[in-house]
Amino acid sequence: MTPYYQDNAVTIYHGDCREIVPTLGRFDLLLTDPPYGKVKGHFDNEWTNRPAMLKDCAEWRDMMVAAMKPNATLYWFAWPVLAGRIEALIAEKLNPLSHIVWKKPSSVALKACPEALRAPMPETERILMAEHYGADNMALGESGYVAKCDELRGFIFEPLRAYLAGEWEKAGKNRQDAERATGTQMAGHWFSRVQWTLPTAQHYATLQRVANEGGGEYLRREYEDLRREYEDLRRFFDCKTGDQKTDVWEFAPDNERLGHPTPKPLSLISYIVRLSCRPGGTVLDPFAGSGTTGRAAKDLGRKAVLIEREEKYCEIAARRMGQEVLAL
Repeated sequence: MTPYYQDNAVTIYHGDCREIVPTLGRFDLLLTDPPYGKVKGHFDNEWTNRPAMLKDCAEWRDMMVAAMKPNATLYWFAWPVLAGRIEALIAEKLNPLSHIVWKKPSSVALKACPEALRAPMPETERILMAEHYGADNMALGESGYVAKCDELRGFIFEPLRAYLAGEWEKAGKNRQDAERATGTQMAGHWFSRVQWTLPTAQHYATLQRVANEGGGEYLRREYEDLRREYEDLRRFFDCKTGDQKTDVWEFAPDNERLGHPTPKPLSLISYIVRLSCRPGGTVLDPFAGSGTTGRAAKDLGRKAVLIEREEKYCEIAARRMGQEVLAL
């Protein structure tokens, strides 16, 4: 399919994401703001009932799950009253990590007549965060749905597991030897896929010593090399000093709406991209709107693929991508 716009960092497609996403491969970060059913005269307001909305959400979920790399992260914006139902749908296929509350600094509730209210007025939106099962630091067992996910996408840490188990076996050692040497019961976690984890530097040094006590050449990789590979395989999450560390985030809306009725602040989207997409990684936004995800990715040295079905927003996004890269 021919892109609507393309540069060395961002590609924009005009069309239905359900038709385009399956042709694109897999991504490091899925970051998207699907329709809420709240905006009059807009795609956002096409649902006539909640069952139809949830059916669409399930279809979008399956589309996005298939586009996630094994260690990718999904962020899904949702209106508060819908967030619980959408989160339940996501949990059928992914491991929910957080239900983030985006608190806005001002609210129309301040102008509301208290006597007219029949329920609290919302001044928040929700951001649902999820991963593939086993995408962080261990494989969560080998039964049921988790095992099926593992089979389909490949055990993330297999290169490291295979190295440790293979070298230990070539040295003529067994799991009991490892546990006696380290004084632990961790051999099953180091050498098998069940709740796999990387040995500590101290335990790896012990394994190296024992493997080579007869003069062999086993487990010769440096621990720091293994640790870097481990971090590259894990789900990326780069929380820094000064970042918002709880599940309540405060970001002010942008002053300029850029012709879209529901834009998200560039500061908020940039924060998510920096947190959960490695430098040089690629973000997919299947409901791109005015292109904020692409703008954030480009400014931060990442790549992005944007999909938007309304051409007027593709044009707005394309103009934004043509602007000079900002220093964030």
